[in-house]
Amino acid sequence: MMLAHSRLLSEQIDKGSFKGEQTWSKTLRSNKGSTIRKGLLMKQVSRLDYFTLQVFIGLVELKNGSAVADKLNTTQSKVSRALSCMREVLCDELFVRQKYGFEPNRLALKITPMVQAVLQQYDKIIAATSDKKISSYELTVAAYEHWSFMVLNCIQQSCRCVEGGVHVNVLPWSENVGQRLSQGKIDCSISIAPINHPMVTDSKIGDITHFFIVARAGHPLLESPQPLVDIFNYNIGLVNSNLQNNQQHPIEEYAQANDIDIRVVLKSPSVNMIIDHVSNTEDVCILSSAMSFYYFENRTDVGFTDISSDWRKTFGLTCDSYYLHCHQTVLPQIVSCLESLLTNKLREMQAHYDNTIKSIADTHVISTCCSKNNCTGLECHTDCHHFNNTEPETV
Repeated sequence: MMLAHSRLLSEQIDKGSFKGEQTWSKTLRSNKGSTIRKGLLMKQVSRLDYFTLQVFIGLVELKNGSAVADKLNTTQSKVSRALSCMREVLCDELFVRQKYGFEPNRLALKITPMVQAVLQQYDKIIAATSDKKISSYELTVAAYEHWSFMVLNCIQQSCRCVEGGVHVNVLPWSENVGQRLSQGKIDCSISIAPINHPMVTDSKIGDITHFFIVARAGHPLLESPQPLVDIFNYNIGLVNSNLQNNQQHPIEEYAQANDIDIRVVLKSPSVNMIIDHVSNTEDVCILSSAMSFYYFENRTDVGFTDISSDWRKTFGLTCDSYYLHCHQTVLPQIVSCLESLLTNKLREMQAHYDNTIKSIADTHVISTCCSKNNCTGLECHTDCHHFNNTEPETV
């Protein structure tokens, strides 16, 4: 009987019917299959070169094929081929098309930090083997004309938040800036209204607190006791700061709401063009913000009157604010730096205007009190009664 049992056990082992033998055989086959699959996958993964990984990260961040092509200075067809390669290698769609572009799926979001780490290692290899200095961070900014010069100067001279500094490419404001910004085709913009897009961060820079009427030197409106009333007797030039949806200027909205006839003869995003126009005609213009003061401060062919107080007191006239808009791919430290620099620049220009007006007012008081013809607003002659703190001569 013992012999019969041993023979049966031997037959079971020979046939592979023993449970332990079956488990070992399955494990061997499974490991062998896994090794083969891993080897095939590694061979496929070798197709994921530096450019393909850049395209993947670009699509995750920008969600737009044409924007990625522009950023990488390549064609949309190459971007499409790189995406197809990623999908073939990983056997997954990776992105779902939405109304505003490509939305990464769960797997794409899972591997994004891994791909970023690989690209960072590539960049380190390039940096370690290159003798070139670290290049500056290029920032494309769309801004109104009266902000352009300030943006260029304050960023290039003061922004030190990234190694290598920041190089600014300033573009003129246009009606499609919001769309291009949301697609990642430009990095930042400045405007008077939030963009409210999931790919864009809106940061308030500050309020517009100053308003001016500018006209040719000696224009009768500049001496009017009620310039915001009398301005409707003249042709008006306006700076169209908000081009989206053909939005009206606040003075147009005010006139329409109060059934006042208004004759707008020129609209332009250029402050210089508007001022040049009124300097040679009887037309007048309205300029907003202390940022525009720079453009007529030293001109002798035009004059201005400050209507800030009347503007704020007049029901129906709105006061806008400036906003900085940054695409989500812009480094957080640069966004923070820009917000701080531009806020300080706006405050600086507002203070400059207020100090200039105070200086003019002080000059006017001194010159009207002085009895000597050679006195000036900033300096009195030593023989002057005002200088000696005595009563002025009676003329």
